[in-house]
Amino acid sequence: ARCAESECRGELAEVGGEYALWHRDPDLRVDEPTPLPLCTEFFPAWKVGVLRADKAHGHTAFYFNGSAVGNHRHTDTLGISYIAHHNELAADRGYIWDDPRGAWTKSTLSHHLVVVDGEKQNHPERDSQLELFGRGPGIEIIQASAHTYEQCSQYQRSCALVQLPDGGTYAVDFFRVKGGKTHHYAFHCNGDLTGVRGAEFVALEGEDTVLEEWLQWATQPRVARPQQAPIATWQHGDARLDLHLLSEIDRLLLADTPGWRSCHGSQLNAPPIQQVLAERRAVENAVSHYAALMVPYQRANSPVQSARLLGYDRESGAMAVEVALENRTDYILSANDYTERNYGPVALAGRFAFLSADVDGQPLQAYLLDGEKLSYGDAEWTLPRGRTELSVESIDGQTLQLARPLPDDLPRTDFLLIGDTGYDIESIEGDAIRVRDYPLVLGETAALLHEVAWLR
Repeated sequence: ARCAESECRGELAEVGGEYALWHRDPDLRVDEPTPLPLCTEFFPAWKVGVLRADKAHGHTAFYFNGSAVGNHRHTDTLGISYIAHHNELAADRGYIWDDPRGAWTKSTLSHHLVVVDGEKQNHPERDSQLELFGRGPGIEIIQASAHTYEQCSQYQRSCALVQLPDGGTYAVDFFRVKGGKTHHYAFHCNGDLTGVRGAEFVALEGEDTVLEEWLQWATQPRVARPQQAPIATWQHGDARLDLHLLSEIDRLLLADTPGWRSCHGSQLNAPPIQQVLAERRAVENAVSHYAALMVPYQRANSPVQSARLLGYDRESGAMAVEVALENRTDYILSANDYTERNYGPVALAGRFAFLSADVDGQPLQAYLLDGEKLSYGDAEWTLPRGRTELSVESIDGQTLQLARPLPDDLPRTDFLLIGDTGYDIESIEGDAIRVRDYPLVLGETAALLHEVAWLR
């Protein structure tokens, strides 16, 4: 609040509006410093989600940007950034004041995204649709699709933030793209790249029209053809970050790219950052299903002992990742339908699930979101349906009036989807649903996401 008063050059009670700082109480007064109520949440008007991993140490925040509205100048819809251990690691390039040359910080190529045909996102609207948002024991999930490229029929990202026993976190990233001829999963990190295991690089030689824009900004471009899943490691301050690329790729590109974020002061002379591009190519209508793992840590060795793509259905894009830790093994599963599939020892009929098992193979925790069944050995978790579709009669502020009452035996639900965005639910009474914090957008239909959360 003191910072807000400084920026506004006056007392908050006298200046600014109700929504000057997200949504603040207009009667807010400053008596003494108060920590911000940071939590995992989705901002429905911005279409921006932040996953914070409950009480994870080191100020953890995983941002997911579904916004393309207003005066936002970057072509970065569905971009992410990752803060952990008090360090901004997977960073969003650019500030409110972009470099006057603009082309780099504005470009899709400078963000953590899949770049199609070497181009900036070119759809005139670049609108996104929130599809999943949930919080379970040790797990948080967000998923959205977007119209970003006119040549693409699918551009979908699913990100899960998993809590570690020591208070740290890791993130799993599923990215599905259909359309165009060339896809590049782009990633960089603040600090310095200390190595890439599983890839032998040589200088990139010759012309490549698809990479033409990237090569305008990249220096020392190199290329590798990995025969195994590569792991890239960056060091920033006292933190490291490992990127595991778990899906099949044709080539892995590496280069120094601009590190600036604005046209002010020392930023113009900021040291370069090291960026990798995981490339897939096709003759036409390329299909890519990327699975990646991001692991930040401070100790000498990563808490992740191994990671692999455990299950993958090329037709549907259903994927599962297995992550082996010292005292447990995690399974993160993502699909776009309710077809039951087996992923190693885990079976899922639904759109998202998480399961963790101890060293003896006994389940420790489980989470099922928008699904009908999750099973592991003799254990099984079920829902009568993954979601409940609703007909909307009217909307008044934060209250949604339904055309008919909901059943009394409604499965557990904490989140409402409506109008391509979503809201935390405050209460459900008969044929009325009240959401928290923000006024509802208009929509003729809505959906309740159901979930099962289990902890041993």
